[in-house]
Amino acid sequence: MKNLPVLSIVGRQNVGKSTLFNLFAKRKVAITHDFPGVTRDVLKKDIDLEDFLKPFTLCDTPGLDIENLNDLAESVIQISFEQLLKSDLILYILDRTEITKYDEKLIALFREDERFKHKNILYVLNKSDNPEEDFELDYFYKLGLKEIIPISATGRRNIKLLFEKINFYLENSRTGILENSDFSVSIVGKPNSGKSSILNSILGFNRSVVSEIPGTTRDSVHTLYHYKEKKILILDTAGIRKQSKKAEELEFYSYIRTLDSIKETDVVIHVIDAKKGFGEYDKKIYTNLKKEGKSYILVVNKWDLIPDKDGKSFVEFKKDLIDRFNPVSKVPILSTSAIKGQRTNKIIDLCMEVFQKSKVTVTTSELNQKLKIWMSEKKIGSMGKLPKILYGVQTSSSPFKVLLFVNQLEKFPNTVMSYLKKKITDEFKIEGIPVEIELKSERRKFAK
Repeated sequence: MKNLPVLSIVGRQNVGKSTLFNLFAKRKVAITHDFPGVTRDVLKKDIDLEDFLKPFTLCDTPGLDIENLNDLAESVIQISFEQLLKSDLILYILDRTEITKYDEKLIALFREDERFKHKNILYVLNKSDNPEEDFELDYFYKLGLKEIIPISATGRRNIKLLFEKINFYLENSRTGILENSDFSVSIVGKPNSGKSSILNSILGFNRSVVSEIPGTTRDSVHTLYHYKEKKILILDTAGIRKQSKKAEELEFYSYIRTLDSIKETDVVIHVIDAKKGFGEYDKKIYTNLKKEGKSYILVVNKWDLIPDKDGKSFVEFKKDLIDRFNPVSKVPILSTSAIKGQRTNKIIDLCMEVFQKSKVTVTTSELNQKLKIWMSEKKIGSMGKLPKILYGVQTSSSPFKVLLFVNQLEKFPNTVMSYLKKKITDEFKIEGIPVEIELKSERRKFAK
């Protein structure tokens, strides 16, 4: 996005803001759930549809009726208000069926705050399912509301009217340019590993809500980041924890959204807590990433909390990590402290390197020359009956996938496959890129 008009959705919790956001986006981007406080970050989506005069950036803000203020609540309110002040049009959503004292308090706040006196605010009465009530708006006019549109987001009622009113404001707003990214990155990990802190440290401002409360980020938050003449789309995802078997539970939707984000991105940053180490569920996260064939780096966050460190501490940490879980032996590993800003700038540099590696292509001639050398080494011969590769060809770069035509599938046990993957990774310098090998044999018509 480049100087697009900004349209922000605001209101108290559970009035249908995320449902309306998804309606605009024409896909299920925001998590919707009948539970207050689901959205805690500002979600952004560039909208370029025939329904509107020009493209704009749509933002969904957290619900503002937070009765018990704590560090998290204050962060939510601060981020919401910062977003609203940057908006060209504010859609203030009210629940027609339940107007509360807090609604009146928020409306009064907007009317009295000098910063919002010249802002375009359109008040939207959601859950207006009965057309006969559209003319009974005296109560809302007495509150000082001037621009009122009754709609039903779930029933799609009066949505066309809402779009027409938005176009009225867009007509006189700035015209920006849609901006595509060069590549995308997602930040994943267990809850409270420091994912949002990593994002905020990279960007240099609080893009995501950061709290010591596990599970703060419930949606995947998109940010376009300009770095070294590159446009990088960064997604901060919800913490991956044990998947709930009950589809109605909120964490199930967060889990699914995180998996969708992983599928959409080119490089994945897996964040772990240095003090907690690489646990069993981190192994499951790695398995998910491998299944999707994603380029991958491992960030050991909160390194500042490790006591009595010296120059060898991280080397020993990595050795122990690899001993416990060998698959990460060919993955770039970096130690950081998001809170202190230590080495977080190197994360994006490393992502750029890995992304470039994901584009590596090898000629069929070179690949077969290398395969011939590797298969002639004594190490292969010591593994039992000699396997034989008739021909090999690269079929994909990310993941780096190779199709091998072989004499017999049975002669390629896991030891030989692991050996070949290691050789491919080392020879073509593609650390962080998953390597997949498919076998085909004329004797048996199936692949391994």
